[in-house]
Amino acid sequence: MFISYIDKCKLDITMVFYRKVCAAFLLFSCVFVIDGSNRHHSNINWAFKNRHAVIDDSYPCDRSIGISTSPNKISTVAITNLNVSTTLYVSLESIEVTWTPISNTCHDDFVGIYFAETAILTGFCDYVGFAYVQNQSSVSWEMINLRRPLEFRYYTRDKNCSGNYSFVAKSPVVQPANYNEPTQIHLAYGDRIDQIFVSFVTNSNVHIPRCQYGLNPSSLEWEINGTTITYTASDMCEGKATVWSPQSFIDPGFIHTILLNELHPSMTYFYRVGTDENGWSSVYSFTNRPANGDSEVNLIAYGDMGLSPFATGAQSTMDRVRARVMSNNITSVLHIGDISYAMGIGVLWDSFMTHIESIASHVPYMVSIGNHEYDHVTGGEKDPSGALGPGGFRPKWGDYGTDSGGECAVPMVRRFHSPSNGNGLFWYSYDVGPIHFVVFSNEHDFRRGSSQYIWLEQDLQSVNRSRTPWLITTSHRPMYSSQIISKPYFIIFMLQLYLEPLFYKYHVDINLYAHIHSYERTCPMYQHICVDDGIIQILIGMAGQELVSYPYSGAEWSIYHDEEYGYTQLWANRTQLKFTYYHDSDDTIADEFVLKK
Repeated sequence: MFISYIDKCKLDITMVFYRKVCAAFLLFSCVFVIDGSNRHHSNINWAFKNRHAVIDDSYPCDRSIGISTSPNKISTVAITNLNVSTTLYVSLESIEVTWTPISNTCHDDFVGIYFAETAILTGFCDYVGFAYVQNQSSVSWEMINLRRPLEFRYYTRDKNCSGNYSFVAKSPVVQPANYNEPTQIHLAYGDRIDQIFVSFVTNSNVHIPRCQYGLNPSSLEWEINGTTITYTASDMCEGKATVWSPQSFIDPGFIHTILLNELHPSMTYFYRVGTDENGWSSVYSFTNRPANGDSEVNLIAYGDMGLSPFATGAQSTMDRVRARVMSNNITSVLHIGDISYAMGIGVLWDSFMTHIESIASHVPYMVSIGNHEYDHVTGGEKDPSGALGPGGFRPKWGDYGTDSGGECAVPMVRRFHSPSNGNGLFWYSYDVGPIHFVVFSNEHDFRRGSSQYIWLEQDLQSVNRSRTPWLITTSHRPMYSSQIISKPYFIIFMLQLYLEPLFYKYHVDINLYAHIHSYERTCPMYQHICVDDGIIQILIGMAGQELVSYPYSGAEWSIYHDEEYGYTQLWANRTQLKFTYYHDSDDTIADEFVLKK
């Protein structure tokens, strides 16, 4: 979903135009040992044709090729089974799979990881992850707790690599040591400064989820109970998300949430989650946000992350952000849409939530809705946002498609939390020290008179600038971009028409967005012109998905842009705000500016 703005349009012409217009990723990470040596390389994939379409990839597994009806047909087979380093694992533990090398292997030999119940012959393409293994004798997998038994299976091709697939070998069943291991632990802000949501996933809802917490990691003196929810395929709107299979909907387990209350501002707490019956997590820590605008805060923000290797830059961004969270007093993280890119593939939600745990278990992980979480065309009665119509907001000038794979935000709203002062995750606001954040949705009606517009104006009116002098708005799709593509992107014009005047009226300092997979910062501006009291528009869609490289128009208001993977950090106190953009490659500063009050 790439977008552009053609800066040649003058404002008066554009206003007339407005009125006319209004008519897989791989679940498990793996490393290969080639020919028994110590040389390692990454060579992993999931059946993703490109970043936005999910299809069966003919390399290595093409269903049209078929499979030999008799397993082990290959005359050169020298292995009868796959060996595993362990049959019981905990989340993110590595399992090494080894086998005796076979001669005359094919370029598309692969080892897949399968649900144990998947048929060996007819289900040969129904893996949840795979690795190419030509001329190799081992592969190591970083495991995700999917709350079910799994198998590794080896397939190759008949007739000198031009025939059907043949099943060669499988491993013993591997499974989680504890199906109810607390996983996917993450935090979010509640309605009040003294509240934090703590969420996690297990396989069971038999016992009431609990959180033990305190001021000392060796003495968790307080305990509070939580609630449990889940969702199923029939809860979602359409398409892949409504179909049970390893490569579409799978049971997400049970999602438990505890709301901690009466937390002291700027205080560090230690906690663990689980139950006595099913086991407890490790002890984690977080520091609550400050209570007033006199404190300093340090936040990280980005959009369009997804998962490696499908999202080429996701792992490097996660690694850089994790390092800062663990060492730099980060207050919270803001991920503005296109979160996991699961698009109806349930295992990708499990994997994404597991991989952000090392970040989100230590700082609140706040999110907004993107097209890949929400967009759908049917099933509107199941839409958790309450939008009218079978596909929600779908004006003729929009490019709203089916980008969620039919999820229509159901997994998103069941997994993440936010303050309840708006419409769930779709629009809400919150304070962090001297900053008031306003999160809104471009996937919903934002025109004057809409419920979202009315809420936006009420929220902006209510901001106490003596308490929170900095005002930042954020959503997924951009209001400005100087990148040029052949197809005009009308949503950008409509955001400028309906929301830019509103934001300017209430003196928004920064408007953050993503959707384009690059970085761009403008001058303080209003209606295409740099002005002293204008809004700084910042595109931060470079967190993981494949970068774009469209030409730029040379707009005067565009101060800096590039196409590199990275993330941004925002430091603020009452009188100063410093915004910094880092490249993942070397963690150096690519762009930075300071605002003063």
